[in-house]
Amino acid sequence: MKKASAEKQPETPQSKQAKKSAARKAHTPPPEIHLEIGSDSYNCMELLERARADYRLTHKTGIHSCRIYIKPEENAVYYVINKVEGKIPLISQ
Repeated sequence: MKKASAEKQPETPQSKQAKKSAARKAHTPPPEIHLEIGSDSYNCMELLERARADYRLTHKTGIHSCRIYIKPEENAVYYVINKVEGKIPLISQ
């Protein structure tokens, strides 16, 4: 035998809104990573985005893995995205 108090009450619009608000998490912006060598400064996140954009110019598949290698002595950024190697110029800010 079921108890009458155990029956599920219909949700009100306010309770639905409260659940949605609680379920949303605060948006945390991505970290900014800067590399300074001598008098030059490089935004590593910008270099990462430039490497991804360079990869997307010739490849239509999604990015599953990504590694970047910053070589200031060669003024270059090398990347390996989905086992595809590439190179972009290193530009300081």
